[in-house]
Amino acid sequence: MVAGHRLADLSEGDEFAGYRIERRLGRGGMGILYLAVEPGLERRVALKLIAPEAASEEVFAKRFAEESRIAASIEHPNVVPIYAAGEQDGIPYIAMRYVSGSDLGQRLAREGRLDPVEAASLIAQVGNGLDAIHAAGLVHRDVKPANVLLSGGDGEPHAYITDFGVARNLATESGLTQTGRFVGTLDYVAPEQISGGDVDARVDVYALGCLLFKLLTGEVPFPRDTEAARLYAHLNDPPPAPSLYVPSVSMALDDVVIRAMSKPPQDRYPSAGDLGRAALAALSGSAVDVPERTVATGAAATRESPTEPLRGRPGRRRLALAAGPLALAAVAVAVVAVILATGNGGGGGGNGAQSQTTSSQQGAEGGQRSAPEEANPKPKPLSRSQLIAKGDEICTQSQETFKSYQPEFPNGENEPNVAYSRLLMGISSKAVRRFNRLVPPPVLAARYGRYVAAQEEVKRWDRDALRAAEAGDEAAYLGAREERTETEPERQQLAEAVGFRVCSGSEL
Repeated sequence: MVAGHRLADLSEGDEFAGYRIERRLGRGGMGILYLAVEPGLERRVALKLIAPEAASEEVFAKRFAEESRIAASIEHPNVVPIYAAGEQDGIPYIAMRYVSGSDLGQRLAREGRLDPVEAASLIAQVGNGLDAIHAAGLVHRDVKPANVLLSGGDGEPHAYITDFGVARNLATESGLTQTGRFVGTLDYVAPEQISGGDVDARVDVYALGCLLFKLLTGEVPFPRDTEAARLYAHLNDPPPAPSLYVPSVSMALDDVVIRAMSKPPQDRYPSAGDLGRAALAALSGSAVDVPERTVATGAAATRESPTEPLRGRPGRRRLALAAGPLALAAVAVAVVAVILATGNGGGGGGNGAQSQTTSSQQGAEGGQRSAPEEANPKPKPLSRSQLIAKGDEICTQSQETFKSYQPEFPNGENEPNVAYSRLLMGISSKAVRRFNRLVPPPVLAARYGRYVAAQEEVKRWDRDALRAAEAGDEAAYLGAREERTETEPERQQLAEAVGFRVCSGSEL
C-alpha cells in the first residue's frame, strides 16, 4: 500500500488502486511505470503513477479527470488505449494497455537510422494516431522516439503513440507550466512552444517532422552543445535537409521534412496525417490523393497567433549561427524562462512498456474515432493584384532573411561554407513552397509557371552547393554558385513579365 504524498517504490505483490504489481518497468520525469495485473480480469496493464510534485498545479486535477475521460474514448490502432485513471493517496495514476516489445528510441540506438521506406511507414502510422488525438481535442506536446512503441518485430513493426494527455494537463496554453516548467523535449519542440505563442495540433506536426529527420539520418535536426543553443536553433535556424547527412535520401523527402519544420505554423502541413501521406508519396513519386485538411478540434484546433516566432527583421542584425555562450544565454532568457522537467518530460528505456513511462499518459487505441473531415476546397485563382502582392511579399521576406544573416558569411560566395549554404537552401526551399501554393489568374498562368520553374532551379543549385560544401568540393561549390548568380537577370525578367516588382528588382 502507498501512504502520504510521496511516490512510493512498489515491489512485486504490492497493490495500488486495486492493481497487483509485478515489477517496475522504468522511471521518467513525471512518474514511475509498473507492469501490473488487474484483479478479476487478470489483465496485464502498464500502470503509471504520476509524481505528485509534477501534478501539484491548481488546474491539474480538473484537467486530468476531464482529459483522461477524453483519452479513454479514443479508439485508433496507432494509439495506446487507456483503461482507467484516478488517484490514490494523493498520487494520480493511469492504467493503459501493456505493449510488449521496444520503442523507437531503442530501435534507433541499435541501428542508427532506418531505411526511408520503413521511416515513412512509421511516420504515417504515428501521424494517423496523432490525428485521432487531435480530433479528440488533445495535443500531445512530446512526440519523440521514446514515445512511439513498436510491436510485431523489426520486419513490419506496428507503431503506437503513447504518453500524451498529462503533458497537456501540466502545461498552460503556451507550453510552460504555471511554475515555469517546460513540457516537451528540446530536440523536437516547436518554436511557438518556446516563444510562448498559441499551442495547437501543429506543434505535434513540427515534432513529427523532427522525428522523420531523426529516423532518416540518425541525428536530431539541431544538434547543439547547450540547451540555449537548441532553443535558439528551433526559433531561428532553417530546417535542415536529411539528404545533407544521408545522400541517398530523396529531395522529395527533404521537402517533406522542411515543410513540416517550418517556423510559422501556417506553413506546415495542416495535420499530422497529411505529413505521413506526403512522406509515403515522396517515396513512390506519386501525388497525395487525399486533400489536406485539419482534423483538430477543441484545444487542439488550429488557430493563428498574433505573434510569430522570432525571425530576422529589416535593419537589425541577427545573432550569428555560431553565437557565443553569452549571446545564446541572452536569447534563452529573452525567449523563455525555462526550468526543464527532469529527463526532459520523461524518458523511457527498456522494453516497449518501459517507454510508456516517458512523460505522461492518457493514450487510447482501438478503431478509428470519427473526426470532422472538412476537405479543403480547391483554391480559387488569385486576381492579378493579389498574385503580385503575395509574390512580392515572398521575395521581400526572403531578401530580409538573407540580409539579416549575410554579414556573418563574407566569403560565402567564394569558398565552400556549409552554414551559408544551409541558409540559402532554407530560404529558397521555403520560397518555392510558398510560390507553389499560389494559384495565378488564367491569363498569367503560363508566365507564372515559368517563373516558379526558375525558382525551383535556384533551389536545386542551392542544394548542389550545400552538398559540395559538405564534401569539400570547391569546384562543384563555385559552379553551383555561379549558375545561381549568372541566371539572376533571367529570373528578374520572368518576374517582370508576371508583374512582380520586388521579385524583379524594380522596387527594392
